[in-house]
Amino acid sequence: MDKLLIEEELKNIFLKYDKNGDGRLCKKELKNAFRELHSWIPGFRPRQGLHAADVNHDGFVSEDEMGILVKNALNLGFTVS
Repeated sequence: MDKLLIEEELKNIFLKYDKNGDGRLCKKELKNAFRELHSWIPGFRPRQGLHAADVNHDGFVSEDEMGILVKNALNLGFTVS
């Protein structure tokens, strides 16, 4: 599968968990997304993803920061099937 396609699919999975529609993901929403990606440590991955992607340190991953989160997930070996 093309890397850009995988990145887009991962981004769509993460955005699907923006349950309140505010255009950003909180730690709980990230945890649910990583659970769908079959993370074996679903509590750790959101903290790690938030730490890597939250460049403005507001406690959320915004759509502007989503690319960083996706690249971090790919580097950790997450993919879509």
